Amino acid sequence: MLTSLLPPTIAPELRLCFHRRSMDQQRPLSTVTMAFTVVAFLIFVTARSHVTGTYLPLWPRLTCALAMLLLVAAIPKAPSTFIFGLIGVLYIVVLQIGIVINVEGVEKPLFWMLPAGMVIPICAAPLWLTPRHFILGTIAFYLAGLPFVMAVPFTHDDYVLCAMWVAIGIPTATTFHFCFYWFRLNHFLLEEKLLALAATDPLTQLLNRRTFLERAEQMLSETKGHEEVVSVIFLDIDRFKSLNDQYGHAQGDEALMEVTKVLNDAVPADAVIGRLGGEEFAVLIKTPTPDRASALADTLRILIATILRPDGFLTASFGVAHRRPNENVTQLLDRADEALLRAKHAGHNRVFVEQARRVERVRATALDEDNETRVDEEPVVVTRWGAFDLFTHYQPVYSLSHQKQVGFEALLRGFDRNGTPLQPDKLFAPQSNPGITDLDSLTHHLHLANARKRLPLDCWLFLNVAPSTFIQAGYEQTLAAIVFEAGLDPRGVVLEILESEGVDVEELALAAWRYRGCGFLIAVDDFGTGHSNLDRLLRIQPDFVKLDGELIRAKSRTSDQPLLPTIVSLLHRADMLVVVEGIETTEELILAVESNVDFAQGFLLGRPSATLPSAAAVTRRIDHAFDVIAEGRIVRTARFEAQLAPYLTMLDTAATELMNGVSISDAIAPMAKLELCKRCFVLDDTGRILGQEITGRAGSAADVRLGPLFAAQSGRWDHRQYYWKAVANMGTAVFCQPYLSLTSGRASVGVTMAFMCDEHVMVVGSELDWASPHLAWPMME
Repeated sequence: MLTSLLPPTIAPELRLCFHRRSMDQQRPLSTVTMAFTVVAFLIFVTARSHVTGTYLPLWPRLTCALAMLLLVAAIPKAPSTFIFGLIGVLYIVVLQIGIVINVEGVEKPLFWMLPAGMVIPICAAPLWLTPRHFILGTIAFYLAGLPFVMAVPFTHDDYVLCAMWVAIGIPTATTFHFCFYWFRLNHFLLEEKLLALAATDPLTQLLNRRTFLERAEQMLSETKGHEEVVSVIFLDIDRFKSLNDQYGHAQGDEALMEVTKVLNDAVPADAVIGRLGGEEFAVLIKTPTPDRASALADTLRILIATILRPDGFLTASFGVAHRRPNENVTQLLDRADEALLRAKHAGHNRVFVEQARRVERVRATALDEDNETRVDEEPVVVTRWGAFDLFTHYQPVYSLSHQKQVGFEALLRGFDRNGTPLQPDKLFAPQSNPGITDLDSLTHHLHLANARKRLPLDCWLFLNVAPSTFIQAGYEQTLAAIVFEAGLDPRGVVLEILESEGVDVEELALAAWRYRGCGFLIAVDDFGTGHSNLDRLLRIQPDFVKLDGELIRAKSRTSDQPLLPTIVSLLHRADMLVVVEGIETTEELILAVESNVDFAQGFLLGRPSATLPSAAAVTRRIDHAFDVIAEGRIVRTARFEAQLAPYLTMLDTAATELMNGVSISDAIAPMAKLELCKRCFVLDDTGRILGQEITGRAGSAADVRLGPLFAAQSGRWDHRQYYWKAVANMGTAVFCQPYLSLTSGRASVGVTMAFMCDEHVMVVGSELDWASPHLAWPMME
């Protein structure tokens, strides 16, 4: 009956865990309490020995005390809750027998037993682990004394004592036990909840990163010999950010839950599964052979690819690595992460296995702490500015193609009198800097004085200049004098014009011409943000353009392709070298290399510091980016061509039929039935459409807002790459790079084939809808 008061929702295994944890926690308390009771019993025996009455030999009472001491000694070694409860029952029975023996022969024995009969069950009530132990122990205690009580002739007072036992002792003991039991149980459940919250991801209920690493290390430590292979599968949901941005975080959460379900259903129960953050998951598994882990990763890839998302199907990229001797879980994850990086760069939705050679950590957001740093022996030049001390810090600029440091940007850092670093907003506050030109001049003296002693001779020094200082008449001569005074050459100094409003662009352009006359190189900083626009660049005509870091992350709205390659190509056409700032991840470094960026800087390549960092680790990181791109180029090109193969085959068939006299509509109609086809057409030798073009399956979803552009018959298309490339490869089906279609406003690929018909050039072609992010894009030409 009492056990029915327990919470019915607690699973039996959870309750067993609670009882075991309670046993571990109560061992010391039970041991001390029971030992103290033995002492109290011996005091009781001593008191009985001084009371007149029937003489009792001492050995039965001492035997009981010895038996209780043995049971006390057994408490710390109890292996289970059953044995723990059994020891408690035996102890309380022996204690009751000892009390009965001790009061035998005294006048009014029930009065002697009253304190023990009431106090012992009440004090013992909180110590019982379970209600079952409490009920059995209490019943056993009273039953052990029942024969003695029944043998005593009862008086009126004796009946009152027994009533007190029943009315006070039993209810009080019952209340104490269940109150303490509920208190311990609720504390246990709260502790379990907190442990679960600390160990699991709140959305997916998988292990979080910290707990996953702990469980993984435990699995690695338990693995002995070479009978089993420990492998890690690292997966990342493709284009997850676009899912959140376009359809809301609720849709993203649903996708995470669907992936979690796939992992829970497909991964063996003995594996360790965790969500490491965002859309990244990891699985640590023991398999007989390495191929099993790769096969499991491919199974997971296929299952995830069946999950629907609003714009198609969900996909994920996988990296697999197998543990090497004496390797910890961090090193194992790093190699799996490198494989994942290659899988994503090769076009997503694929499984890549680790490379045999050693690789650098690919997810670091800054260089490792233990990278070698060259300590400068020359003293640092410090300048005082009001209440602040000004120092020079350097951030390296790397040539990606040369894979070496080619320059350092000098950055101003300030400290107060207590040596506390100052935030830029405080350092450059108006009350601190009544004249920005004065601070600029002071800063240039400081940077150039330090550069002469610290920087290599074959590196550029990038100096920031405020636009108001830059246009000041005669400052180019002043700055050139400062450079010569420092023992440097203006040709090795790059002046970065900071982004700022309120300065006329024409004045900046004229000033740039004057500075070039002194030998300086010119850079425009933070292009892509604020007032630093394209018109500003074309007027100033700088030697370098420093792109804001946000441009690295800019992508096409529909195809999810990065815009950086196009921006870099545009600037190169304008004869400007490109520096990308804010490189913080390996993915961004790879994109910079792939986009033909000339120079890069950022925390991944080196943080601003008063000392110059070694370039060895960065060089390896850049070289790794080139390797990833080279491998990805092969995979993506092959995949792109494989996706185009059916359309190229249909082109060849259509061209053959046209040369055999089949009508245009009959010859190109089969192509219109293919999935990606937007429109099919035949062009003459001037690039105009012959006959009628046919709308394909993908063309029916064209944006109605572009209605005036739908009719392409009047257009001339011989300027398009897909036309002149086909004419240059007469008789061969060709394709072009993805482009923005003028007739649909979406990313498209043109597939065409030129042939001679009645001594006239004809080009048969199809425009394919290439806006889906699941389609492969080739490397930019």
